[in-house]
Amino acid sequence: MAGSGTILRGRVIHAPEFGSLREWRDGAVVWDATGVITDAGSARDLLARNLDARIIDVRPWVVIPGLVDTHTHLPQYPAAGIGSGELLPWLERFIFPLEHDFRVEQAERLAPLFFRELALNGITSCAVYAALWEDSCQVCFRHAEASGLRVTMGKMMMDYATYSETAPVRIVEQSLEETDRLCRQWHGRDNGRLRYAVSPRFAVACTEQLMRGAADIANKHGATIQTHLAENGEEGDVVAHRFPDARDYTDVYDRCGLLGPRTILGHAIHLSDREIDRIAESGSSVAHCPTSNFFLRSGLMDLWRLRDAGITVGLGSDVAAGPELNPWRVQRAAIETRNALAVTKPTTPALEPRHVFHLATVGGAQALGRGDETGDFEVGKQADAVVLNLSAVVPPGADVEALNADEVLALCLWRGDARMTKRVFVGGRELGIKD
Repeated sequence: MAGSGTILRGRVIHAPEFGSLREWRDGAVVWDATGVITDAGSARDLLARNLDARIIDVRPWVVIPGLVDTHTHLPQYPAAGIGSGELLPWLERFIFPLEHDFRVEQAERLAPLFFRELALNGITSCAVYAALWEDSCQVCFRHAEASGLRVTMGKMMMDYATYSETAPVRIVEQSLEETDRLCRQWHGRDNGRLRYAVSPRFAVACTEQLMRGAADIANKHGATIQTHLAENGEEGDVVAHRFPDARDYTDVYDRCGLLGPRTILGHAIHLSDREIDRIAESGSSVAHCPTSNFFLRSGLMDLWRLRDAGITVGLGSDVAAGPELNPWRVQRAAIETRNALAVTKPTTPALEPRHVFHLATVGGAQALGRGDETGDFEVGKQADAVVLNLSAVVPPGADVEALNADEVLALCLWRGDARMTKRVFVGGRELGIKD
């Protein structure tokens, strides 16, 4: 008889390997008092081995690992679905003014709603760009800590002076000082549940001095780096003009020390073969943001091209260019992106729900450097789990019980949203997601 713990019983589905699923129709996930998974499998077997465990029985509902959003913007959330046009004009007209005005009062109001919305969508781990301002970032981190989620987050860094209240000569120094302070305070908080992401926006808005300084801070603290890369053709032209000595867009970051195993590159659509090879060699990961790419007409990211090169890929909502935090919609858009590519490139391999579900769980966890702690139900990982009631989205007359695991994921992907989410656990602790 094993020691006391918790058993979550339901229809358990996870995807430890890309392209394959593991399922127990009457399954269970067991974790100990510290929230570490000690077993997963057939409920009958696990109940017999854990006779004194607390049992949470959610049958016939589905139990999946916590989902991962590898790229989103907290201050931009009020602009989700607003505006049109391509990336740079959209930023100038809608986003930069919104972020400039995102001060403490706005952060206090929006941050708790944002993190609650993530949990309602079954997202238990995320990488977030926060405010331009240090005091607003402090507020965002306080609410991230209170949310119970695994949050990797950082202050947005950019040193072109249009939206700065300081004299241009002080922008770089101030941004680096503030980033260093925030990183020292928040990186690794609560046994690593909170992590700091040094966040230079992109090479369009950052000088070489700022980007090199950002890399130095990340290396000093062992922090994550997140930035945007090759999202839009016009963006690439601007970068080429500003950095004429660089071989390409990726080389700008490489020269500044921003590439490496702790780096998450958002979008990565318009890349040469050399750039893909260098990203793979560096160990950097990519956040694929297909809903955003559609919204801003940025292009179609060839997922297979990156994966075949050995690059770790996760999925990101990229709110507010992505119009919602719904991770099922992002998975669906990843498949739609592949299908659109296949029109002109018929040899593009099929992308199935089981593939994108892996990207939304294990792939995202690996991209965030959390692959050893979350993403699936392997023994030794943290008990991050989401309970789904499919009856909330099932078509009238459909028999949910008759669906196989692939069909369950397809239903979630094509029709799913926050209505399905009934319970959320992070590290074995249940979050209060319902009023």
